[in-house]
Parts: sequence; structure tokens; C-alpha cells
Amino acid sequence: MRPIKTLLSLAIATGLVACTDPSATTPPLTPKTSSPLGAEQQMQNTASAAFLAMMDEYSKTLLRLAPTLATSLGVTEDYLGIKFNDKLGDYSVNSIATAKALRARMAADLSKINRAALSGTAATTYDVVAASLAMTEKFEPYVFGGFSPLNIFTPYPVSQLSGIHIELPRALQTEHPLNNANDVEDYLTRLSLLGPALSEHADVVRFDAKQGVTPPQFAIQGALNVIASMTKPAAADNPLASSLGSRLTAVTEITAQQRATYVARAATIINDKVYPGYAALAAALQEILPQAQTEAGIWALADGEKRYQLALQNYGAGDKTPEQVHQLGLAEVKRIQGEIDSLLTSLGRSEGDVMTRFIAMTEEPSFLYPNTDAGRQKLLADLNKQMQTVEALLPNILLTLPKASVEVRRIAEYEQDSAPGGYYTSPSLDGSRPGIYWINLKDTADWPRFSLPTLTYHEASPGHHLQTAIAQEIKDMPMIRNTLWFSPYGEGWALYAELLAKELGLYKDDPYGDLGRLQSELFRSARLVVDTGLHYKKWSREQAIAWMHKNTGESVAAVTREIERYSVWPGQATSYKMGQIRILELRALAKQKLGAQFDLREFNDQVLIHGAVPLAVLSNNINAWINSKL
Repeated sequence: MRPIKTLLSLAIATGLVACTDPSATTPPLTPKTSSPLGAEQQMQNTASAAFLAMMDEYSKTLLRLAPTLATSLGVTEDYLGIKFNDKLGDYSVNSIATAKALRARMAADLSKINRAALSGTAATTYDVVAASLAMTEKFEPYVFGGFSPLNIFTPYPVSQLSGIHIELPRALQTEHPLNNANDVEDYLTRLSLLGPALSEHADVVRFDAKQGVTPPQFAIQGALNVIASMTKPAAADNPLASSLGSRLTAVTEITAQQRATYVARAATIINDKVYPGYAALAAALQEILPQAQTEAGIWALADGEKRYQLALQNYGAGDKTPEQVHQLGLAEVKRIQGEIDSLLTSLGRSEGDVMTRFIAMTEEPSFLYPNTDAGRQKLLADLNKQMQTVEALLPNILLTLPKASVEVRRIAEYEQDSAPGGYYTSPSLDGSRPGIYWINLKDTADWPRFSLPTLTYHEASPGHHLQTAIAQEIKDMPMIRNTLWFSPYGEGWALYAELLAKELGLYKDDPYGDLGRLQSELFRSARLVVDTGLHYKKWSREQAIAWMHKNTGESVAAVTREIERYSVWPGQATSYKMGQIRILELRALAKQKLGAQFDLREFNDQVLIHGAVPLAVLSNNINAWINSKL
């Protein structure tokens, strides 16, 4: 992306996280031939089978608390033991205590397990869950409304970029099934619950503020702007009503008259319940606005230094200090700018500072799509063509290929002002919904033509979609693992995938596309600098924007959205580069030790076929594979 990863941070069991973890050595898994709706426990070892059964029960507990996540994953009512597509979950202050109690209970049960008796998927799952619980325990004194048992994504439950005010409407519009009249009734029931959920979450905002935890003022104002945009239309024109009507046109059993009735009911619910819920949340944000910090960094909160060190650990920095991460970023920026300089010079663009030359190139009309509906459609068509091209080449870099499809969609206009440039949402486990690569088309100038191939390779294949779909198709993957996301692993793979695209020859006759790839890596390296700048070196929002614009070639508008994102998601922006660096280190190690036995396709498989894991577990998996080859 330039981005997010899963946008399920609202769910109690999900989010964008990464944790350090205990060491583990696990044998490779075997990919399955079809996507199940639950973990297929085919374990010969009794201890492993019992452990996976316990994890499966916890999976059900977590999903019952997060019904929209259950819908997103595509599990069945039989699996979960309840009907859930007509529920939203608890977004009140009480949910915080529930989450902390569940974390404690899981940790107590895990402490009774003999790790040495586990093997295969069970052993990896133990290490993954243990690492997640250990990380959230460290965060517990510092995170309140954003607390989940296995994930800490952001300390702020509501911001301009994330929170239930954005994520629940998105889930209803894009993930709630609408295949028959019963599905529509469930949709309307969920819609009626949205207003109360927003009202209850207003109390969470106040609760956090009483603990001294508020987003920066510009982030609160951004959230208020999102709410204003969402509630501006007449209820019948709200996306929650209009998208219902448009989606139902594909349901043959529902007549036009019935469809109109459903849309009218939705509009009534929006007017009577949803809009008042948004008003309650907006009121709470207005209340805390005067006391919120004017600084962009988490250092402005009490214990800010401790909070940020935890955030860096959470996102893959390990034991590196903020200063070390900052210096690593500066070194990588210098290296990549040197490569960009050489390539620009080879193209006859040698006059002036390297990034001045690059920025000037991004503004040339020949590289820009018209900022019109026709221009946006052409851009989307080009992205689809790029996805088809790379799909045919995947057997050159992988042995295991996913079955789930992926498609590209535009980010909804009501959220594009505060949304990132692009992101990916995963397919459902039952195959009913594809993976979706979302792109922000507010201004097509943000996407010069030469920048798009790399975005595609990052978000779709061989990036996020490839990694996520393969993980979902692992034969004996326990459900709890499908609720977890480790940003250094997932974003690290996606950044590594951009390099794989070059190794596939996709830039061989496209030097400008290769410039786009280098600029993308430069962008991720610059994040190390500005994230630590904001949260450790006490840079202002404006200082970070100016530095990033000057050093990456991104437009001021795009960089502004990025900096505001880093402000409310401390540490997450560092996960891309930290993960890529570790994967490349492991590949170099495998090449060194295996020599002629090294197979790139086999190495890439070993990174992916264990599913999403913390970086330390990934390291041990690769070392185990190397030793097995030797």
C-alpha cells in the first residue's frame, strides 16, 4: 500500500500488529488444496491436537466478540455456534475490561502448555500466540480504548484514519453478504445497531481522555471531518443506503419494488439512529478537542518515551533504539537516492538535485492521468492489466500459488480525504469474496503512471494478496491465526515483493517503472526517519511533511496524509522496511549456506507457507529449513 493492511482494527481480535516472540523451530507446513472454514486438525501428536483444539475454542470466543470479523473471514454459523451476521459487538467502555480479562485468561491457559510437546502448526501457533499475549501485556498499562487481547494497533480508538466511525460502515458496504432477503434483514439489523455503537464509543473517547490519552488536535478535527462528510447527505443518499440499493440489483430474487422498500427502510434507520450516533461521537470529540495535544508525536503523552519504544518493538524493531532506527533510515535514504540519481542520469535527466529532478518528472503531463472520471477509469484498467501480467509470471518465484482471486477498487469518496494511498483487504475463507486492492483516487496526480506497477506488485501479487491467500489456504491453520496480522512480516513481504517483481524482469524495458520501484523503497525508508522524527525527536507535523516531500518526491498533499497517519499509528510505518531487511538477510543467509542447493522459489515458499508470524518465528522457520536441506 502506501498504507494499511487490514482494516479490521475495530474488531477485538484483529488489527495491524507485530510482536517480538520467543524462539521456535518448526517444520514446514503443507499447503492445502481448498480453503476450509475452520482448522483441520490432522495432528498425530495428542498434545498438539489438544492445544489446537483449545486455540479453536479461543478463536470462537474472539469471533463471537467481533461479529464483523467473523463475517469478513466467512466462517459459518455452525462453526461459531451462533448467528452473527445480525450483530456488531460491544464498543462500550465495558469492552476494555472484557478484552483485558480475556488476555489474562489466555495467558494463564497458555502457561499450562508444555511447549516442548508441540510440533508443526501447533508449535508455531504457540509461539505466535505467546508473543502476541506478551506484547499486549506490556501495552496494557498504556492503552485503553484501543486494547485487544492479541493486538495493539494504535493507542487511539478514534482518529481521522481509523475507528468504528470509518470501519463499521466500510464493513457493511463491502463485506456484509447480500444474497437473499434474510441477508438484507441482517444488514438492516446491523445498521440499526450502528447508531448505538457509535454512541457507546463516544464514552470510550471520553474514558481515554480522562486517562490523558487523546490523538493530536488535527487528528480529532480530521475525524470530525469524516463524520461531517458521512452525515452530510440526506439519509436516502448516504452510502449505507445507496450502496444497499446498488448491490441488491444483482440479487434476482428481490424485485425492484422490494429493493426500493429496503432502501427506504435503511434511510429511515440512518436518519433515526445512525445520524444521532454519529452526532454523539462528534460531541465527544468536540469535548476533548481543547485538551488534546497540539504536537504530532506520542512523546507529548505521559510516558511517551516508553509508549514509543513499545510501539517500535510491536512493529519489528526488536531491541533497536529509536535513534538506531532513525540512523538506519537516513542511511537507506542516502543509498536509494544514489541509485535514483544514477538511473535519472542514464535517462538524460542530470541537471539539479536528485529529488528536485524526480519531483519535476512526477509533474510532467505525459506521466499523469487526467483527474476526471474517465482518467480514473483508465487508471483502474491499467492496474487490472498489470495484475494479469504478473499473475502469469508467479511460477518463476513460487512453488505454491493461491486460488483466491484479487480485484482493484477505488476507495470510497466519503473517506478519501483522510485515507492512505492504497491498501488491501483479504478474501473470505469460504471464497465468496475476493481479495481487494483499494486505491485512493481523490487526485490522480498522486499516481504518476510509472508509480503504479510497484503499487500493484505491493498490494496484489506478489505482495499482500499472494501472502494472505496462501496463508488462508494452509491445510491445518487454526482459525485464531487467521485473525492475526504481523505488520513487519506482511508489509515486509510486500516490500520484498516489489524487488521480486524486478527480479521477474517486469522493469527490464521500463526504466521509469524502475524509478517508481526505487521511489517506493525510498518512501518506506524515509518512514523510518519521519516516524522516529515525530515520536522520538519531537519533530512538528510541518517539519516532518517538509522533510518527506523534499526527500521522497511525493506530492505535498500525499505526504501530508502520510505524516498524519504516522502520527496516530506510532511505529507502524517502520514495519515495512524492518520486515524487508530481515527477509533479505534471511535470503542471503540461505544462499550462503545452501550454495547450489538454494532455490528462490523454495525460499519464498518457506517464507509464506507457515502463515503470518513475528519476525523471530520467521527466522527460526528459515533456519530450520536450511538445516533440513543440509
